[in-house]
Parts: sequence; structure tokens; C-alpha cells
Amino acid sequence: MKRIIGIVFVALLVIPVHAVSVKQDTTTSVQLVETRVEAAFTKKLPYHLSVGIEENIAARVYETDKNAYFRRSSTTVWLGYAPIEYVKLEAGYTLRLLGDKGWSDPNEFIRHRAFLSVAGKYKVGNWRLSLRERIEMNCRTDSVNRYETNPIALRLRHRFHVGYFIPGKPVQVFANVELINTLNRPTQYLNYYIEDEHFGQYLSDARFQIGTRWRINRRNTLSLSYRFDYNYDRDLNITKNKGNIELTRTHSFGHVITLGYDLNW
Repeated sequence: MKRIIGIVFVALLVIPVHAVSVKQDTTTSVQLVETRVEAAFTKKLPYHLSVGIEENIAARVYETDKNAYFRRSSTTVWLGYAPIEYVKLEAGYTLRLLGDKGWSDPNEFIRHRAFLSVAGKYKVGNWRLSLRERIEMNCRTDSVNRYETNPIALRLRHRFHVGYFIPGKPVQVFANVELINTLNRPTQYLNYYIEDEHFGQYLSDARFQIGTRWRINRRNTLSLSYRFDYNYDRDLNITKNKGNIELTRTHSFGHVITLGYDLNW
């Protein structure tokens, strides 16, 4: 009996029933334009293995109610394994530096990402088709309220790619469609206090990309692409002093232009 009473007491402490007095629910819309440059190096190894490193730098040229700013840089290392022609497995790590968090506290501007993916590939004449499923962990080391956000955010990414090599030309045109789902966004607090709506995991991103690749020679390739991004973000803020719930739903519509270089060895 004492143990049961103790568990109930702890549960009441974890969920502050009487702390919340006001619920604020707002919806915002953001338009943005972003430019990116990226460079990637891939090395093929024996036994169907490959390794690679990629650097990506993004600058926000325009954003609603903000001036232009450096958004982030990403450095990714990965290991790939293709046991057969039609399947490729990949695992990697990304170090991300965020440009809008200040530079005084590394816990604020440094993020870590680990991922594991499997892709199916198929060739039909000059066409190249692929479908990739990727699970990723986005980790942060700053202090967070676990009812607002998760220090290790899990996401599942689905990407379909189609490419076409122009006959007689070292040029490929391609298109991608990518959808991203959240897997562990906190919902307990929202579902407990906002009873007229059920909160669960959701589709956070839909990305549509078109572009072209120019193969300079056997090892060097340049690419240029345009991508339209739709992003939905659900931000929860639980204020300590007033005991309010502030929920902000943000819909972002982005236009991303990327210039890339690949070196395959």
C-alpha cells in the first residue's frame, strides 16, 4: 500500500495538474529562400563497401520577418554496403553547426545526427529509379523540458528518386520526392490538457526537388537543383511563472537552390 501511494504521489509531481491556467494556440506561416553549396567525396572499397564525406553549407537569403543569415553547416561521414546490384545499406554520422543560436555555448549551436538507411535501386535503359528508407536520430546536449521536446528526436524519411541520362550527353536530369515523419515528439502534456484535439506523430516535411548533373569526367560531377520544401512544426512552451501552455503551429514554405560537386574515386 505504501508503495502504491508513493507511485501516485510521484505521478502527481510529474504532471502538475493545477499548474496550467491558460492555453494559447497560434498558427503562423513562413516564406523563405535558401541557397546551399555542397561537396562530397566517395571512395569505393573492396567487398562491395564504400566510404564518403560530405560538407554542406546553407545560407538563408530571405525569411519572413528576418534578415539574411548563415543558417547551418553540416559535415557527414558515412559507410555504405551494396551486397547486390539492387540494394545498398548505409550508416553515417552528421555534425551540424547552427548559425542562429549564437556562438557562446556549444550546447546551443552544436547538433549531432546518426542515421541508418536502406535503398532499393533499379535500372531501365537510361532511367535510374531508387526508393530509400532512412531512420535518423537528431541529438542535442542543451537542457530541455522533455514535455516540450525530446533531446533525441527520431524521424523516418522516405525518398523516391528518378533520374534520366540524356543519350550521347554526360548529363543526367533527376527528380526527388521526400517525406519525413516524426516518431517520438512529446504528446502526453498536450493530450492531457487540450482535450478537444488528439495529438500524435505527424508528417513534418514534404520535399520536391528537380535538378541536373553534369559529369565532367569519370570522377568529377557538378550538379544544380531546385527544391520546394513544405515544413510543419509544432512547438510547445510550458511557462513556469504563469503556468500557461503556449502552442505554436508553424507552416513553412521554402525554396532551396543547391550547387554541388562530387568526387568519386
